[in-house]
Amino acid sequence: MTKIKMNGVVGLALIVSMMLPFELKAETSAEAKAKYLAVLKSDAPYEQKSGACRELVRVGDKECVPVLAAMLGDEKLSHMARYALEPIPGAEADAAFRAALDKLDGKLLSGVIGSIGARQDAGSVDALEKFLTNADPDVVRTTAMALGMIGTVPAGKKLKSALKDAKGDAAVRICDGMLTCAANLLAAGKAGKAKDLYDTMRLSDVPPRIKAAAIRGAILCNKSDSRELMVQLLEDEEPCLFGMALRVAIESSDKKMTKVLVAELGKLPAERVVLLVQVLGERGDQAAVVDLVPLAKKGEKTVRISAIKAITEIGDAAVLPVLVELMKDADEEVAETALTGLAGLPGTSVDEAIVKMLDDADKTVRIKMIDIAGQRRIAKAMPALLKDMSNSDARVRQAAIKSYGGLAGPAEIPVLIDLLSKATGGGEIGAHERVLNSACSLLNDKDACTKLLIAAQAKAGSSAKSALLRILSGIGGADALKAVRAAVSDADQEVHSAAIMVLCEWKTADAGPVLLDMAKSLANANDKLLSLRGYLGMAMRREIPEQVRLEMCRQAAGLIQRDDEKKMLLGALGSLKKAESLKLVIPCLDNQGTREDAMNTVLAIVEKHEQGKDLAVTREALQKVTAVGGDSAYAKKAAELLKGMEGEKE
Repeated sequence: MTKIKMNGVVGLALIVSMMLPFELKAETSAEAKAKYLAVLKSDAPYEQKSGACRELVRVGDKECVPVLAAMLGDEKLSHMARYALEPIPGAEADAAFRAALDKLDGKLLSGVIGSIGARQDAGSVDALEKFLTNADPDVVRTTAMALGMIGTVPAGKKLKSALKDAKGDAAVRICDGMLTCAANLLAAGKAGKAKDLYDTMRLSDVPPRIKAAAIRGAILCNKSDSRELMVQLLEDEEPCLFGMALRVAIESSDKKMTKVLVAELGKLPAERVVLLVQVLGERGDQAAVVDLVPLAKKGEKTVRISAIKAITEIGDAAVLPVLVELMKDADEEVAETALTGLAGLPGTSVDEAIVKMLDDADKTVRIKMIDIAGQRRIAKAMPALLKDMSNSDARVRQAAIKSYGGLAGPAEIPVLIDLLSKATGGGEIGAHERVLNSACSLLNDKDACTKLLIAAQAKAGSSAKSALLRILSGIGGADALKAVRAAVSDADQEVHSAAIMVLCEWKTADAGPVLLDMAKSLANANDKLLSLRGYLGMAMRREIPEQVRLEMCRQAAGLIQRDDEKKMLLGALGSLKKAESLKLVIPCLDNQGTREDAMNTVLAIVEKHEQGKDLAVTREALQKVTAVGGDSAYAKKAAELLKGMEGEKE
């Protein structure tokens, strides 16, 4: 190759031109090509030449071939030269790669052969043949893969011929190329030629993975041979071959394949039957169900469970009676698998069959069908569920209540309310309450629901009325709040107590004034205390505006007598940022029972509130902490904060 010597000025200019942004140079492809070729012909360093090759991928053409071909023997630049040469179209690049075959060896030769394969140069097949017996294993591997990528009939013949005399690792390398070649032939519509290669490999002394891939390929080429070949794969002791059989079975859409698979179920060990059954389920061919049902009913537990899952995955409604029978199996895992499978079995015919079984005399089956009806949201089951909500068996009633509630819409709310109002047992009331509460929470018309719940209280027993109050609290609103407050005056102690607890746990701040009034006006001291604690608990809620919470604390402060409530007040005050809240904390510093909490609250408020404001009350609170805190950390921190405030003016 003729080299161009660059003097300092020319070289610098060339380097600078390569570094300029493309937008500024606005050079044509021809200009770019000439520039990069000049770099390759020069004594430029490796980095520049490598960069030039990279750019020639973009603008290179047949004029670049001689320069790039001359670099194929360069240990450092051969790879980049091939990178630039491979995408150049035309016979010139093919000829350049072929010409290099007899000039190179080792890694450089392997690289060139790999490029020929990447270009799928069918004209190089004869030239590549001799390298299939090369002493360098890497050259043999690359040659076999290159012929495989070329993927023509002549390329396949060269590989097949080479395999006859190849041994050990060399045979494996050639087979890898043959597998690629056969796949390309099959994709090109030449199934017969592809099968010839697959058959050659499967009948040769090759490793299991090669044989497995070859048998798979042969099956794909000719379905008429699939039965015999699949049996060979399924019954072979080599796990690799059995695994390939499963893969082929999943890939195949041939219905006849099902017969081949089920015929092997009685011949294979349990661990293989489990896997084969799973594949049958995945294939989804209903023809397999008749053979899977006996496996589901008896035998090895793992096989039974696998068969149950398979028949439900296939989704044949005809297996419903089988699954019902298996739900009663003595083995809990088998029974549970059948139940899960039945719940997921698709189709309206399955829904209809489940509805019919809601009248089953066997209560275990009946309860499970009730549960499944709810899970599947079968609307047609609602009349039967409504009937069973009055069943004499408590288990049936509970299951029916749950499923009916899950299906209930606005039209069913009155029914659910009526059932709760009439309920007596604690467990049953709780079940009705959960169902009704869930149903009410999904309604858009909350006011209408509230009216129904309020009206129902008149005919409800004590426990049921208490449940209705709790549901009202979940709905919220002014009417619900008013009704619960009225229930505080109920003569029934259970209802009275429930109403107070409901108000104390009310979700919104509109219950605050009600609780404060109760804390002031209720006759019973314990009721007043509960109301006050509920009010203080509401004052601690962060979602309520801070100024509102501060006012609530002021209102509560005058009612508090016990240290426990004072600590609740301090907890509410400690969450505030306003310095004026310190006025409510200072009195608690004089009480031994609340002093430590009060000191902590002072520091929490001072560290959060805006500096430079309310300095008088802030200093007063901090000075009080230093006075009563002794050597405590609270007192030391208060002194530190006071020192930091020196000189501050409001």
